[in-house]
Amino acid sequence: MGNEKREKQIIQIAIRFDNDLESRNLERLTSYFADDCQIELLGSTLKGKAGVEKWFNWLFDNILNLRLVIINVIVKENILFEEFAINAETVDGLKIHSRQAEVMEFDPCNKIKTLKLYFDRIDLACALLQPSIEPR
Repeated sequence: MGNEKREKQIIQIAIRFDNDLESRNLERLTSYFADDCQIELLGSTLKGKAGVEKWFNWLFDNILNLRLVIINVIVKENILFEEFAINAETVDGLKIHSRQAEVMEFDPCNKIKTLKLYFDRIDLACALLQPSIEPR
């Protein structure tokens, strides 16, 4: 019974996290993470709150509008898997649509201990390069 309650709490945290990501609320976003957290993406690991801020600052410096479309969410004990699509616009006006996934591991205080982001690099690269490779 305790696991079901915690799993529901984790889903609610993920919903708030996604909403704060869309609204670009850096202060609230960093509060979801444990002090000793890690973010893994593209073969790199960002550590601690400084790593979290670095990632969000890069994201917000390059993406103006970001909307998430949740496709699937699975929670088992302290692990959340979320599949989603991103609809975004870069600072250059480029529109991006990319399917991605994340795995979040939560610590006993329901703070994000590990966030792993997954996406098809070729798919994302094609979305970013599309305007430059279209026939003239």
